[in-house]
Amino acid sequence: MPRKKANRPSSRDPGAFKALIVRMNPEGWRALRILAAESDSTLNALAIEAFNDLLRKRHKRPVVANPLLDAD
Repeated sequence: MPRKKANRPSSRDPGAFKALIVRMNPEGWRALRILAAESDSTLNALAIEAFNDLLRKRHKRPVVANPLLDAD
């Protein structure tokens, strides 16, 4: 009998993930793009990492997931 998948949102489910628009200065944008390239990552992955780090800093559970890594 096949195993059931965990009940977690898929990036294909409408409303499963929310988008965020961030405004910043050009120098900050350029620095983050360079950091993403140097770490072979994406801006989205860097943002997810930063949000989870902020949650940890405030003694909260890091629960921000990256929908781009959802393999469903």
